[in-house]
Amino acid sequence: MDNVPSILIVDSNIGFASMLQQSLEGEGLYRVTVTHDGAQALEAASGERFDLAIVDLGVDVVAELDGVTVARRLREGQGDLRLMLIPLTGDALPEELGDLDVQGTLSKPFFLPDLSDLLGTAMLRSVAGAVASAEAMGQAEVEALTEAPVQLPTAPEPIGVELECSPQVLREMEGLAQELNAATVLLTRGGNVLGWVGRLGDEDVNALAWVVAESYQISSRAVEVLGREPRPVFEQSVEGDEQMLYSLSVTEDVILSLALSSDVALGMLRHRARSTARRIRDLMK
Repeated sequence: MDNVPSILIVDSNIGFASMLQQSLEGEGLYRVTVTHDGAQALEAASGERFDLAIVDLGVDVVAELDGVTVARRLREGQGDLRLMLIPLTGDALPEELGDLDVQGTLSKPFFLPDLSDLLGTAMLRSVAGAVASAEAMGQAEVEALTEAPVQLPTAPEPIGVELECSPQVLREMEGLAQELNAATVLLTRGGNVLGWVGRLGDEDVNALAWVVAESYQISSRAVEVLGREPRPVFEQSVEGDEQMLYSLSVTEDVILSLALSSDVALGMLRHRARSTARRIRDLMK
């Protein structure tokens, strides 16, 4: 499970926290660490970088670390950490957290089958201002990110007849396209199309490959400027009124992308795409 996003759970209710952990790890989409008070959570975050933290605002207070303080301290320690907060009652968060960019809320009780969609949506929401407002960065680093031109790969040549995908890989992509009724599923490396299936023409597929490469390069540049280790999984969703472009890394330089209806449930999309990506990665070894 080294190649999946990591989640930190902060909840004093041992049974509820265990249920979350079992549900999330059971799908194979996340690696989960459970803590039961603020001190444990901050200690865990000091030794490991998490992609998202689920914090119960009603967590038992230890050493003056209530839920609000824990959420703030976690974000201070990691400026791009996504936060999903469990309100004390209902869906509303305390007014004192109005300035804290929160990627999602999880109310108690909730319908367990909804968890995957809720987590998937939160994971695809970046933290507003995580780069420009990071206190640990100097002005020079901020300017380097916001002003320096990003070096993109050479624009891909038109798709040729001979693609680099094996028949087995193409069958995996075809199965994914049929299952999600995707307009196209493509595999790219550095802006070049390795293979694709679906209803879109060559010109549109090449355009999508270029968009994916640009997004990946900008993401990598941001990580470099922030001085952080690259995330093990590149994942991004760009939505229009009716269509969505979803991308997920298969290996360090190969990306699986889908163009499909934005009505597809995000949890199901992520689950199916990740399963296909794992099988493709195994076939590419």
